[in-house]
Amino acid sequence: MRTIATIAALLLAACDKVNICDRTPQVRDVILEALETNDCDAVDVERLADVETLALDSMDLTALRAGNFNGLTGLKRLYLSGNKLTELPEGVFDGLSSLQTLRLESNELAILPDGVFGGLSSLSNLRLNNNQLTTLPDGVFDGLDDLQHLFLSENQLTSLPEGMFDGLIGLEYLFLNDNELTELPGGVFDGLDSLEELILDRNKLTSLPDGVFDGLDSLKLLTLGGNHLVGLTRDNPLFAGFSTRVNVSFTNFTGRRVRSLATVTGS
Repeated sequence: MRTIATIAALLLAACDKVNICDRTPQVRDVILEALETNDCDAVDVERLADVETLALDSMDLTALRAGNFNGLTGLKRLYLSGNKLTELPEGVFDGLSSLQTLRLESNELAILPDGVFGGLSSLSNLRLNNNQLTTLPDGVFDGLDDLQHLFLSENQLTSLPEGMFDGLIGLEYLFLNDNELTELPGGVFDGLDSLEELILDRNKLTSLPDGVFDGLDSLKLLTLGGNHLVGLTRDNPLFAGFSTRVNVSFTNFTGRRVRSLATVTGS
C-alpha cells in the first residue's frame, strides 16, 4: 500500500507535467523536438520553460491556436515566417515576456488583433513585412519599449494612425517601403529619438507634413524614392531640423543601387 508521502510525491510530480497534445500539430512537434521527447502527454514544465528558440518557418501553417505557446516563458526567438497565416488569435503570444525576435514575414496576414503584442516587453525585432495588412490597430505596438527593428514593408498599408509609434523610444530601424501610403500624419515620428534608418520608398506619398522629420536626432538614412513628391530637393525646409548629416534618397531604387543620394544637414 502506498504511503501518504508516496502519493503526495506522485501528485507533486504530476503537477510538474503539462499536456501539449492539443496544440497545433506543427507547433507541438517542434516543441517535442526541442525537448527531445515524443511524449506530448507529460511534458516537463521546467524543461518547457527552458526552450529558447522555436523554428516554425515554412511549415504550411494556416492557423494558430491560442495557448500554442503557453509555458514557453524562456522563449527568445519565434520564427513563423513563410507560412499561410491569415490571422492571429487574440492572446496567442501571451506569457512570452522573454521573447526578443518575432518573425511573421511572408504570410497572408490581413489584420492584427488589438493588443496582440501586449506583454512582449523584451521584443527587439518584429518582422511583419510581406503580408497583406491594409491597416494597423491603434496602440498595436504599445509597451514595446525595447523594440529596435520594425519591418512593415511590402504590405498594403494606406494610412498610419496618429501616435502609431508612440513610446518606441529604442526604435532604430523602421521599414515602411512598398506600401500604399498616400499621406503621413503630422508628428507620426515624434519621440523616435533613437531612429537611425527610415525607409519610405515606393509608396504613394504626394506631400509631407511640415516638421514631420523634426526631432529625429539620430537619423542617418532617409529614403523617399518611388513616391510622387514633386520638387523635393535637399534644400527643402522639411530637412531643416536635422541636427546631423543624413543621407536622403529622392529618386527610385534600381535594384540595390541608389540612383540619387544627397547628404543633408539641418540649418
